[in-house]
Amino acid sequence: MTKEQVRKYLRLAILSVVSMIIGSVITILIKDNSVCDTDTKVKRNSNYSEFEPLYEAYDAIMDDYYKEVSSKKLIDGALDGMMKSLGDKHTSYLNKKEKENFDTELSGTYYGVGAQIQLTSENKVKIVKIFDGSPADKSGLKVGDEFVSIDGKSTEGMNASDVANKLRSEKASKAKIVVTRDGEELEFTVKKENVTMLSVSSEMINEDDKNIGYINVSIFGQKTYYQFSEALTKLESGNMESLIIDLRGNSGGYLTTVSNMLELFVDRGKVLYKMQTNDGITEFKSNSKNEINYKIILLVDENSASASEIMAAAMKEDCGAVLVGKTTYGKGTVQTTKDLSNNAMIKYTIEKWLTPSGNNIDGEGIKPDYEVDLGEDYANNPIRENDAQLQYALDLLK
Repeated sequence: MTKEQVRKYLRLAILSVVSMIIGSVITILIKDNSVCDTDTKVKRNSNYSEFEPLYEAYDAIMDDYYKEVSSKKLIDGALDGMMKSLGDKHTSYLNKKEKENFDTELSGTYYGVGAQIQLTSENKVKIVKIFDGSPADKSGLKVGDEFVSIDGKSTEGMNASDVANKLRSEKASKAKIVVTRDGEELEFTVKKENVTMLSVSSEMINEDDKNIGYINVSIFGQKTYYQFSEALTKLESGNMESLIIDLRGNSGGYLTTVSNMLELFVDRGKVLYKMQTNDGITEFKSNSKNEINYKIILLVDENSASASEIMAAAMKEDCGAVLVGKTTYGKGTVQTTKDLSNNAMIKYTIEKWLTPSGNNIDGEGIKPDYEVDLGEDYANNPIRENDAQLQYALDLLK
């Protein structure tokens, strides 16, 4: 690519981003439609002299820097810097690989082995969840296994994203994985497949002869509503007497998904949430007829954010649900996304949302009705009996 072609591409990429910013949230709350203000949108064919310093800096680096520089890396840096200059931690630039990971998490389907991983405080990447029926499940991998190597390459120094990218690589149909378990190194050959991530899990808990439904929602993705609706129907048909919805650790997702889920509980005409822009406040109401005759408790914590907070607020204010756990994250803004021509994406804030009664929780979070610590016992041995917040909720429903 010639320097002139790069300059042209850089200008188009930047103008594309600027036009969306002037025309107008991981914690995420994604709105499917984008906003475009034609009165203030930058015209692509305009000659903006303020961009000249950017081009001058680009040319100087490409011509004179003491070692070879990737033009793509410079462009990524420019776009990333533009987003960071807004001072909004929920507005960001996602390069091609980051966009793929973002899309995968929300779409609910990806090519890989079917294991959820995280980086530990000891800088080890371990398995924290294995999806039922997935290649990882069939191979014998277990929760708690720590990665040693993948396809012969050590995972030392890798973060969770690095390991995930290697497991999702389409260069090979199988992954040779070495892990440590109870101090022993074990090797597994795992076939990669298209895996559907279950963002919802459920069960019926019987306590003192009472049927208490339990639904855990890990993210509000594209498939979450259907999984949630199916789980709720199954529990209700099993003579469920009360319900616990677990939103702990749920960082958010699609606004349409949480809206559809709320329609399963909130009666017609009641406000689900409000949106605030420079033009004023708009109410979004339920269109569904519901008569919920059982008690509902939501488990929340400091990592329950965005869509989780919308659900918690609406269920509390509209349905009389009780919140147990810790004060939520406090993210009261809504983002939209725009795909860019370099296969990257920007995510930027377009609105604030308010609870049905008009409360702004941004930076404050939602305080639970009963503040309960999870407890050290659960951290050391994460079983239901050691989950102090869940046990507290169960006691309230007995």
